[in-house]
Amino acid sequence: MGIRPFAGPQTVTGAAQPVFGTALTAAVTPPPDEFSGKLTPGSNETQTTLIVTSTKGFITGDRVAVGPTAAFNPGLVATGSIPDQGTVKKIVDATHLIVQGLKNSHAATGEWVVLNEAAGDVRIRSATAAGTMYIGNASTVSATDASVFEVLNPGNLFDTAPIGSTQPWQLSTFWLFGAAADTFVAAFSQV
Repeated sequence: MGIRPFAGPQTVTGAAQPVFGTALTAAVTPPPDEFSGKLTPGSNETQTTLIVTSTKGFITGDRVAVGPTAAFNPGLVATGSIPDQGTVKKIVDATHLIVQGLKNSHAATGEWVVLNEAAGDVRIRSATAAGTMYIGNASTVSATDASVFEVLNPGNLFDTAPIGSTQPWQLSTFWLFGAAADTFVAAFSQV
């Protein structure tokens, strides 16, 4: 597969945000399996419509992680607080995704729908920036956070560089912090 862009130019919010994700904008509770009445292992996976800021960048078949900001902090997330997992079954329109396999209820604010695919290469370019952008592997990313592994100055490119036929990068672990209204462009490739 070639390079896959995600959502085109994206605007920085001024707070930590996923590079490959969008905000959930309405509360949702997945319906239980119609036969067992449950959402436990062994039950049929049901479909849930998620209302998000934008469906740009997602395609049918994508794996996603859904959860609050604190659930995307590797090594510090309490057991049982990890992001919910699902598969995009349909892109309904610009703000509605149908996802199959979610097990938990989600709030209208402070939660994210993040692409949870493995990738062979990840690229993030500062598009229009007045200031520095920080890329980290946790939702706590900031100018002083220990999760920061790259600093982008205006116009700079971050590229993981492919490692043969492996896919070592998990897209849900790419988070960005920068000045509000700056923009960036992100893309990835898969084998």
